Amino acid sequence: MLNLLASPVLAATTPVNIEEVATAGNFFGYTCIGSLVSNLVAVAFIVSGIAFFGFLVLGGIQWLTSGGDKGKIEMAERRISSALIGLTIVAASYAIFTLVLTFLGIDLRKLCTAEPVGP
Repeated sequence: MLNLLASPVLAATTPVNIEEVATAGNFFGYTCIGSLVSNLVAVAFIVSGIAFFGFLVLGGIQWLTSGGDKGKIEMAERRISSALIGLTIVAASYAIFTLVLTFLGIDLRKLCTAEPVGP
C-alpha cells in the first residue's frame, strides 16, 4: 500500500559531473581549489605579520609610557612576549604545512592539473 503512495526515485541512475558542480561558482573567481587555499594561507600569514608588528609596537609604547609602574611594565612585557609567541606559532604552522605538502608530494599550483602529485 505504501509503495503506491511513494514516487520512484531516479537519483541512482542520474549521473552527476562533480567537476562542473564544484567549479560552478569558480571559488570566488578561482578555477582551482588549490589556488584558493594557497592564497588564503598567504593572506593569513600577511594578516598575522601585521598583527605581530602592531602588538609589538603597542607593547613598546606601553613600556615607554609606563612611568616606572611595575604593573604596566609587566603588562607590556606580556604583550610583547605574546606577540613573539604568536609569531612563533604562525611560523611553526607554516613549516608544518609546507612539510606535510612536501611529504605527501602535493604541489598546490598543480593540484587541478592532470598530475597533482609529483611524477
